[in-house]
Amino acid sequence: MHVRPLSGPAEMRAAVALYREVFRLGATDPAVSPRLLISLAHNGGSVVGAFDGDDLVGFAYGFGGVDPAGRVYHYSQMAAVRDDQQGRGVGRALKLGQREQVLATGVTAMRWSFDPVRTRNAHFNLDVLGAVARWFEPNLLGVEDVGRDRGMRTDRLIVEWDLTADLPAAGDRAPKPPPVGWGETARDGDAVLFGLPSDWEAHVAADRDASVALRERVADVMGRLIEGGRAAVSCEVAGRDTAVYRFVPDPQEKH
Repeated sequence: MHVRPLSGPAEMRAAVALYREVFRLGATDPAVSPRLLISLAHNGGSVVGAFDGDDLVGFAYGFGGVDPAGRVYHYSQMAAVRDDQQGRGVGRALKLGQREQVLATGVTAMRWSFDPVRTRNAHFNLDVLGAVARWFEPNLLGVEDVGRDRGMRTDRLIVEWDLTADLPAAGDRAPKPPPVGWGETARDGDAVLFGLPSDWEAHVAADRDASVALRERVADVMGRLIEGGRAAVSCEVAGRDTAVYRFVPDPQEKH
């Protein structure tokens, strides 16, 4: 497998097709367009693909951003990995390839959003890459009308990744947390722990009403923790079906 920038209309169309497949989009559901990807690739954005031989198995794209304090960063809008390629390190390779492309432009920070109930993504972002979730956006995209969670709210955690830092070594990661009930908090020294299902899709399939209620609880708890000056730095599996977030005091000024 290798990662490189995508180029040309054919590769951009292949990336859009992969996007539709991964996110279960119907024929009439909106998706990113090949023209947009081409424009990003030619104007300082990142459009990178992961290939198994000549087969595109994942891609990511992003663009430049600036916050109210004037800090410049690259915003990674999306990364998608084909279902049959999960667990092979494709996501990690994509982010590292995107990091390399962004660093070549002189930008040293990357941000992106993710759904906090998808704890596998949280673990990858926080524990594997070493990003820090510093912002919480309630119902950022409105009620979900496409993809896997139609009808649900779209809360998002926003992470910041220092592109100049080394990736966390196994020994540098947060200690394995004790189990915490879904939607419940516990203290661990100066950290606040918050428990969620380790497999969100299975939880939705088993009890959709409970999943909707749990999303409300996530919005309430994470919103208060972030507003209170904390940041999420880890999300580790703790027990057979539970993952636990770790929120610690965030020393950085947030805007």
